[in-house]
Amino acid sequence: MLKVFISILIFCSALISAQQTKILGNFSMKASSYSAKIFEKSNLNIYYQFKFLKDAKISENPREGLCVLQIGENYSKFSDIKTLAKDSLSEKFSNLESVGVKEMNQLFTYNPLWSMESLKSGADKKVTYQKRYKTKYEYEELQPELKWQLHNESKKILDYSCKKATVKYRGREFVAWYTTEVPINNGPYVFEGLPGLILELEDSQNKYHFTAVGIDKKPMDIYLRNDKEILRISRAKFREVEKTYHDNPGAFHGKAVNEDGSPIVVKSKPFLYDPFELE
Repeated sequence: MLKVFISILIFCSALISAQQTKILGNFSMKASSYSAKIFEKSNLNIYYQFKFLKDAKISENPREGLCVLQIGENYSKFSDIKTLAKDSLSEKFSNLESVGVKEMNQLFTYNPLWSMESLKSGADKKVTYQKRYKTKYEYEELQPELKWQLHNESKKILDYSCKKATVKYRGREFVAWYTTEVPINNGPYVFEGLPGLILELEDSQNKYHFTAVGIDKKPMDIYLRNDKEILRISRAKFREVEKTYHDNPGAFHGKAVNEDGSPIVVKSKPFLYDPFELE
């Protein structure tokens, strides 16, 4: 397990050393507030290497990140490791009178590849999601029902014997590998419902791929941000926001006005709209 943990540290260091956005110049601004609700401590953390292929027609050089599934007695949370690191810095900087270029560049170091956070509640079977498009949005729904098909194939992941299962979820087909040697009903994101922990998950187009690379029992806060600026909306409204962002991402960055005070409509090149959940 020590070797696995060292590998995770090396992997994180490589990600942080990658090309990053930097702010130049000299300025300061009021520090942003920070508020979060801690639900409980985790008693098990599973780390997943996340590979994302932006264009399924290009098989080379997928983007890579690291996510963590934190599991407690009553809650579990799935998020990007960089989101946790960024929140930690945001909490630290919120105690300052102002922040400048140095602090902003530190925050830019941690740009999560998997930007959706999901918190599962075991008691009421609800999932709370948070994602930022300039403003952080939140919505809630019942745990999606997953109708798994079990298969006889098997393989080893982290020295655990795993079995194969397949499922259709909101427009995509997924293959999962789970182990009954860790009899926990959980996995990446909303995926659960198998007789063991999911250690690998991949969609049929090879665009999204999660593979467990380490497990530890270090207690970690299972939390969600609850800043007053968070917009709590329905899933349907969130999908509208998501589509609008991809159509015109420039509209989500800053505010500009003409001399007469009327707003300037910022147009920018649209992003490919191919969300994880197609339906």
